[in-house]
Amino acid sequence: MKLTEIYSYLSENSIKELTTSNEPDLKNFLESESKYLYLIIWSEESEVFSWGTMSKNSDRIRKSSLLSKKLTGKYDRRVDYLMLKKLYPTFSLKVYETEKSLILENHLKQEFNQRHCHKGIKGNNRDEISMSIYSRFKGNDYYIRQSDSDKILFDEFFHKIFLGKLRHPNNPKRTFYWGDCLEPKFLRTIGKQKFEPVIERVLDVHFYNEVL
Repeated sequence: MKLTEIYSYLSENSIKELTTSNEPDLKNFLESESKYLYLIIWSEESEVFSWGTMSKNSDRIRKSSLLSKKLTGKYDRRVDYLMLKKLYPTFSLKVYETEKSLILENHLKQEFNQRHCHKGIKGNNRDEISMSIYSRFKGNDYYIRQSDSDKILFDEFFHKIFLGKLRHPNNPKRTFYWGDCLEPKFLRTIGKQKFEPVIERVLDVHFYNEVL
């Protein structure tokens, strides 16, 4: 299934849709009680894209920090998306309102014979995909311009915390998978606040109350 075919398929199974690259448009589009499937087109020409489901109350695009640099909540795909944003700065976003969001999400997985929600990115599972993105990210001019000390610290964060799937120290039933670890205050809770400044610089985000 080509990307143009996916557009047609999702349009046919949706109530309405939005194409945007800014947060105000998305906020105005989302409605309470409605369900959505989103499609992030990193490169239309190369057919590199990601997808997922969301609602107004669980706005995963907002939690990804793709359209706003302020970090909020937990979202496991956030670090992957932020690195991809630097690799594909002209990405676009399509959001489809549909009561069949989970069915459509699973249809795409079945179509591509995979369990993850990325296409055009090397890797057979979440860890392999993240490492593939990180490998490319490190070759990007934006990353190359970062200081050597920031690169060392970010690499430590990536391997020991991002891929570490750490448990919350005060709630062992709560595990922080992948990008969940960028939930504000989590790094401070586990005594790893030293990573906050380097994450802000390397991923171009803000943890707390900085003016955007």
